[in-house]
Amino acid sequence: MKKYPRPYPLIAAFILALALVVISGNIIIAKKVVAHLILPAGFLWVLGFAAIFVRGLSRRGRAVLVAGWFLYSLAGSPYVGVALLRVLEEPYYASEQPAEKLDALVLLGGGTGLSPGGRPALGTHGDRLTRPVILFREGLVGTLITTGRSITEAGEDRLLSRETSLIWQGLGVPACVIVEVPEPRTTREELAAVAKLIAKHPEWKKVGLSSSASHLPRALQEARSQGLDLVPVPSDFRSGSLIFSALYLVPQGRGFRDVQTALWEFLGSVM
Repeated sequence: MKKYPRPYPLIAAFILALALVVISGNIIIAKKVVAHLILPAGFLWVLGFAAIFVRGLSRRGRAVLVAGWFLYSLAGSPYVGVALLRVLEEPYYASEQPAEKLDALVLLGGGTGLSPGGRPALGTHGDRLTRPVILFREGLVGTLITTGRSITEAGEDRLLSRETSLIWQGLGVPACVIVEVPEPRTTREELAAVAKLIAKHPEWKKVGLSSSASHLPRALQEARSQGLDLVPVPSDFRSGSLIFSALYLVPQGRGFRDVQTALWEFLGSVM
């Protein structure tokens, strides 16, 4: 009688998926778990787990697979992403609302996108753009300063400062209170240009710096290196608490994005 090899990898994959569904708690979460396991990030995760149980692997080979699977799990974990972002953002939780009026507020480039027709639009980090407008309408900001250009896309450089200015004007901010600084391409260049601009406006006694909360530690560090003492005005917080859920145990786009965002900032602060 012919013997067939036992499908240990398939059994392991099934047990993993079944365990996640069982601990989901309700049918809605269970469906979302199954969907995430079918999507590329989750499917590769299950595939990697199954590979650990392939027969005939050397001890070293299996150890490498286990280590790789755990690293992949951590890299795509929303829990890890939130924890890392919290290290960057928590110092600014209490700074969301300025304690007193700012003579000017600098918004570092980013947060805009373009529609298919080429119209400026709010991007993934759009809260960076709307927060200054809210503060302006609350009477907490005098002049709004927008900086930067994008150098990571094909074709001519996108002037992020111009895109931001147009969106602000569309939201009712008068053009006369907006200052565009389009030349800088990096955070370092932006803060250097801001230092020169502030030197020309001695009437600006108190100036704020606005950006994604996770980017503020590095931006303020760069500002200090330029001799600037700016008031942090954070936005685009992404470190809110997550409930325990089987859904967040599966590596997914949100986790990879947040982990990479945090590690990018940590790396940038030492380079």
